[in-house]
Formats: sequence, C-alpha cells, structure tokens
Amino acid sequence: MKPKIHPSAEISESAKIGSNTKIWNFSRVMENAKIGKNCVIGSWVYIDRNVKVGNNVKIHNRALLYNGLIVEDNVFIGPAVCFTNDKNPRQNLTRDLTKINFRVKKGASIGASSVILPDINIGEYAMIGAGSVVTKDVPDYALVYGNPARINGYVCKCGSKLNEVPKNDKKILMKCGNCKRVITIKPQYK
Repeated sequence: MKPKIHPSAEISESAKIGSNTKIWNFSRVMENAKIGKNCVIGSWVYIDRNVKVGNNVKIHNRALLYNGLIVEDNVFIGPAVCFTNDKNPRQNLTRDLTKINFRVKKGASIGASSVILPDINIGEYAMIGAGSVVTKDVPDYALVYGNPARINGYVCKCGSKLNEVPKNDKKILMKCGNCKRVITIKPQYK
C-alpha cells in the first residue's frame, strides 16, 4: 500500500516514506529523512533532514525530531515531544551538528511533552514519563520520569511495571505481574 499523505503536509522530494505510512496535516518531512512502513505521523510533526524512523512507529501531534536522530521499530513518541540537537544554542552562532546522534531503541515509549537532550540513547522498551527532561542515557526497560529524569523502576515489554525477584549472582531479575515474563536487568544509575 502506498503511503497516505495529507495534502497540507510538506514532504521533501528526497525523503523516503514506507508503505502504509500515514502523515497527517501540516507535518513536514525534510531532506533525506527516512520513515519506515506502517507508521503514523500526527499533525504538525517536524522530522528534520537525515532523521531515520523505523517501522510501526507512532509519532503524535507537534513532536519535533531533529537531525541526527534514529528511531528504531515499534516506538511510541507522544504529543509535543522535543528531541533537541544543540547542547549550547546561541542565536548568532551556526554550529556543525553533524556529529550529534541519538537513538530511541525498539519498543521504547516517550510520554507527552518530554524533552530529550542531544546525544542521548533511550534503551529497548524503556518508558519515559510525560513532561520529563532526559539528560542522560536511559537503560533498557527503565521507567524514568522527572526533571531531570531518574530511574523509578523498570517496565516489561507489555508495559507493566516489573517486580524484583531475589538476587542471583550480580544480575537483577525482574518479573512481570501481568504477563509473567522474567527479564534480566543490568544495574544502572538511579
């Protein structure tokens, strides 16, 4: 199936849009951006040049994805999420931002109005609470929220909070009360 693009959306000729992807009104997709299959891009979303978005990604209204960002498959990006790309912005300076890169790994969810600073990696199936300011890398399965965002537990692939099981060697085993999956967590910052 061809992508479905609202007539008011502005899509660069060099952008690549996967099949069955929907892009809603007033969104912009810039030069050399790549968006995978079966994605939903809400209204007023800005996808900067060279951004890569995987398959089955949902990006809600007014999200801003800037140059250097890679979004893997099955990611949820809530409304008004902003991925910043300049650590030291100044009005009168043009910086070389080509070395900035950040990644949202598969299955991660980012809550509404969160701000993600440059060069930050968000782990697989991690969950960022609404309104968070993410200032450092987020480990796989971590539940983070606040300003600055801090680990407040871990979540399962199904989205439920994980419960710690008695320690086995130096690993932390977590069990989901919902789907009963057991996940090994690498200890990280709090």
